[in-house]
Amino acid sequence: MATVHDELKALEERVQLLEDTEKVRECLMRNRFAADLGLSDVYAGTYAQDGVSDLGPGQRAVGREQLLYHINNPTGHKRIEGRSLHTVVNLFIRVNGRTAWAEGYDIVFVREGEGYIPYTCGYLHWEFEKQGERWYLTLRHRRPVGGDEWGGRVIKAYLKE
Repeated sequence: MATVHDELKALEERVQLLEDTEKVRECLMRNRFAADLGLSDVYAGTYAQDGVSDLGPGQRAVGREQLLYHINNPTGHKRIEGRSLHTVVNLFIRVNGRTAWAEGYDIVFVREGEGYIPYTCGYLHWEFEKQGERWYLTLRHRRPVGGDEWGGRVIKAYLKE
């Protein structure tokens, strides 16, 4: 029979899991908003020091210096900065101690005149690591909808559970 102490410990663990899940979500949303608003340092700061953004062949950035270059590239993201809206939908987040993963869809809209057009749609897999009390991205893996890697890295197996 479980003691009050055991039940309290189990409850504390569940609360910690919920808090960590929300902190992972906050890290992800901070990253997306920073990209839209041109806050390059905030964007790069959502990644661990050796964090990776892998958007496909020729679009891989490792470490904060390369991440800053990537987000500030005048022929890349800078062309849509201030007009972009990075959305994340159908998001799954799972925390396992001091690591976590998330998967979902990413649709970037860009303002054109008075309206908005879809700029790109992809499937994203993110990995996170808790350092102290804060969560950081260690990997962002994005592939286009319908491409060779369509369907995520872990979600197929997760959905079968």
